[in-house]
Amino acid sequence: MVVGGEGGARRMIMAPSVTPVSELSLDDRPLAIERSADARYLIVTLPYELWIIDAKTLAEQRTIPLSMAWPSVVEGWEGALWIGGQHLFRGSVGSTAVTKAGTKLGGYVDHVTLIRDDLLCGVGSQGELLWDIDRDAPVHKRKSPGPAAIAVVASADGRAVFSDGSPTAWVIDPAHPAGYAQLRLSATSPVPVAAEGIVRLARTDGTRGGRVLLAARDGAVAWTGRDLRLAGERLPAGKRDMTPLAIAGDERWVYVLRGRGTLQRFLIAQPNQARAGGSGGSKHKGKKRRQQHQPLPGQQAGELEPPPLPEAQEVRLDKLAECMTLLVDDDKRTLVLGGPKADARLGRLWTVDPDALDWKELQLGERILEPLPPPPDPDAEPPPPQRPSFIATKNKLSGPKISAVSVDDIVGKVGDAGVEYWLTHGSGTVLDRPTQRRSVADTLPGDAALLPAMVRFNEGTARPALLIWPGVVEDYDGAPPEPQLLVWGDDPRAWMPLETPQLRAQKWARTDVFPIQVALAGVPEGLPGKRQTLDPKWNDPQHFEAMAKECKKLLKILW
Repeated sequence: MVVGGEGGARRMIMAPSVTPVSELSLDDRPLAIERSADARYLIVTLPYELWIIDAKTLAEQRTIPLSMAWPSVVEGWEGALWIGGQHLFRGSVGSTAVTKAGTKLGGYVDHVTLIRDDLLCGVGSQGELLWDIDRDAPVHKRKSPGPAAIAVVASADGRAVFSDGSPTAWVIDPAHPAGYAQLRLSATSPVPVAAEGIVRLARTDGTRGGRVLLAARDGAVAWTGRDLRLAGERLPAGKRDMTPLAIAGDERWVYVLRGRGTLQRFLIAQPNQARAGGSGGSKHKGKKRRQQHQPLPGQQAGELEPPPLPEAQEVRLDKLAECMTLLVDDDKRTLVLGGPKADARLGRLWTVDPDALDWKELQLGERILEPLPPPPDPDAEPPPPQRPSFIATKNKLSGPKISAVSVDDIVGKVGDAGVEYWLTHGSGTVLDRPTQRRSVADTLPGDAALLPAMVRFNEGTARPALLIWPGVVEDYDGAPPEPQLLVWGDDPRAWMPLETPQLRAQKWARTDVFPIQVALAGVPEGLPGKRQTLDPKWNDPQHFEAMAKECKKLLKILW
């Protein structure tokens, strides 16, 4: 930049250059990655905040604090950001401020997308919504009694496609919002099958983009044409876990990210290569010019066409990834991946050239459809009615709240002055849950154990802590809830969960807190119910005692 100087002289001020980095550290595990309309920025969704990242250098531009644990974002006209979650908010790529839009939209804007520049579509646990941006009012709102919507994407022809985890995706046409069209794979069972549920949606980019991509729990992948008609589908062979974490694509490939760092891609169409032995034309009649063609990459001398690309490929990434997006340039494709680190308390962002990966061919299979059940026998006796079970699954507790637990009961564990553990509830407002001391014999499957703990932050301070270890009955359908840590804060001096809003109130940076060391005074054995397995390194009474003595001696933590 040239500016004026003394005596009419001009001075040259060079802007600081930003060197591209191979990896960017994030303050939390990323949930989703979106590309801005001008391809300059990446919009990374984290719990309780958005990060605006330079797409070329992976340099952080700004962070936008939010009050929602699972935000959803879509870019609108001139860099406007529409942020869904518990409510609908409006922000900007160039600002950190957000403002609330509309009222009584909770449950309708858990996930958002833009059908047009002036029309937003939101879906959620309560139903679906079409929001007129210019009028700042809904033009369609439907309350749904069915399962909550989990994904939504805009089609190229001005419609919205959303999924509720069932084998059928639903299409909203703004011109006819009274009835929804259905979109499902051709190989779909005539009866509902949970494994066939569509759980991820996306749209292709590129010169011939606009296809809607669908990914199911059993690994099946499908794509449509620009007119939302199903154009193809694939299913990887094998019986391993094929749950999709993210999906993206261009005019050539559909990329699907799965667990354990597995990345797969499925061919949409073979490249339209020109024949290698063709002749060039000339302006003058009767004159032809012979051209010498070199073999293309992967092509032997004398071959006229390159070898066909495989239908499906797979590669194992060197880092765990949970979300991704695809950057499409004129002649280059770049995958931007995001994943957890530091026990999933922090995150990272990095780029990968898909053409440089060591792809292996992936075998394809066919979906085995579930047949219709036989009609019931009219002469058979009806089954007996199911009676509710009155067996108690958790204790009724009437002791003091978690907020009233004394720090002396934690650090006083040294020398057998504290309690072994308390019982509490696994749901409800954390600090208002009752506590009571019970023996293992009196513990029920649905009780949560409250264990004394000590933690050491990444910056080095040892603090008293509590670990909530919830449980569920053995026949519970699904994974048990994850354990939750509470630590003693400075201002205010009280128990607090290690979540971003509470860390902001304490003026603590997440990188000063995580990674974190945890030490338990002991883990009770024989607790009934199904519970998450605790890290064996946490069960360290000697480490617990050492940190408790340090906490009492240094007096960095006051209570």
